[in-house]
Parts: sequence; C-alpha cells; structure tokens
Amino acid sequence: MQKSIVWEGLEYDTEEHCNVNFLETGIIVRSEIEGWAGLRAVYAEYILTLNLDWTVREIEIHFTVGVKEHFYNFTRHASGHWTDATGTLFRQFGECLFVDISLTPFTNSLVVKGVKFSENQTEQVSVLYFDILTNEIREDVQRYTQLNAFKYNFENAAGNFSADIDVDEDGFVTHYPNLFTMLKPQ
Repeated sequence: MQKSIVWEGLEYDTEEHCNVNFLETGIIVRSEIEGWAGLRAVYAEYILTLNLDWTVREIEIHFTVGVKEHFYNFTRHASGHWTDATGTLFRQFGECLFVDISLTPFTNSLVVKGVKFSENQTEQVSVLYFDILTNEIREDVQRYTQLNAFKYNFENAAGNFSADIDVDEDGFVTHYPNLFTMLKPQ
C-alpha cells in the first residue's frame, strides 16, 4: 500500500511531495521539498526507512540552500546507537527514536504514529533534529499531547514554541498553523 501527500509550506514558499510505502518489513518514505526560504532557493530530498512501529532505522537526506549542498546518512542500530555512513558513532543521539526535519510536517507523524496516545496523554520524546536552513543536526526534546483523535499539541522542551497540529485518520498532518497545510492526499 502507498499513500502520496502534497504539503504547502506557509512560512516559506515551499511544496513537498511525499510518498509513504507500507511494506511487510517496514515503511519507506521518499519525499522532495522545493521552493524558497526568504531569498534563498531550497531543495531537499529525504528517504526514511522505518520499523513497523514508526521508529527510524535509517535517514538519508540531501539538501541545497542557496548554493550550499549537504548530504547525511544516519543509521539507528538495534542497540539504539546512531552511526553515519562512515561508521562514526554518535553517542549523543542515543535516546532518539524519531527524527524531525525542518521544512516538513511529515516527521511530526512519526511521533503521532509511533506513540500509542490516549486522549490528553502527554509524551516527551527525543528526536534527531535536522535544521535544513542552518545545516545543524542536534538532539531535540519535544512534547506531544493528544487533544483528541485528530489534534495534537506540539511543544519544544525549551517552551518557546507551541502549536496545535491537525492530523487525518492516518496520523498525517493536515494543518500546522502558520507552517504547513496538506493540499492533496491519495
């Protein structure tokens, strides 16, 4: 089974085309984002290999902002450790079950789908965060609260950002105030 989604970026002038492929052994996500972030052209493509519980096994991300190009490939091993394509171990990311990529609402769905929420339940998760515009990779702590079956409150651990995110029946973001809106699910 496959689901195809198109999101429009509201803060930046971007559009994302995302394909989620459900396989017997896991989930493969392929996506492309292109557009403008202020006066800089931006293009990103990522491939996520997920376990059936929506935790991340591997992320491959390639992006260009202006004329600067970057590529990363990280694997999360069964031991919980992350390594890059050269085998370098990143112990500081050991608590991260999920990833978050700026410029896409898809990665919010990893937590929504990966944590078995009940109404008004709050969960704090550590994510491997990729900030495309600054080329920064770091661990980020985030809190999600299920407000109802189709709405989650997202808050970063620093407490300086919060948003109520709407999702569809499959847990994919349909509206993220001031940041993203789903244009076309299939």
